[in-house]
Amino acid sequence: MVVLAMSRPEIDRMHVLRDVMAERITIHQAAQLLRLTRRQVFRLLKAYRAHGPKALVPTRRDKPSNRSYPAALRTEVLALIKANDADFGPTLACEKLAERHGIRLSVETVRRWMLAEGL
Repeated sequence: MVVLAMSRPEIDRMHVLRDVMAERITIHQAAQLLRLTRRQVFRLLKAYRAHGPKALVPTRRDKPSNRSYPAALRTEVLALIKANDADFGPTLACEKLAERHGIRLSVETVRRWMLAEGL
């Protein structure tokens, strides 16, 4: 038995699709309930029939973004900030990283990393 973590909208979507399959509501009514086009409802219904509730859960959930920085870079940057620039704000820390170590990151990225680390 596989346990799926589904959000409330995904559960609601599953119930609507079950109603369509049981012919309690029409495709048009399902489209209105889900705020989708009829074509999208047909697409969801096809996937739901083929794969069950798993088809309604995004496949990229709980995976890191393709655009994220490597974890090694983050640990290196935070170690450099702790060692040299612990009392700096994110803007000055970002400038010093670029100047001293050639690591160019946005100020917002450095700020988020510093906040998460408690600096």
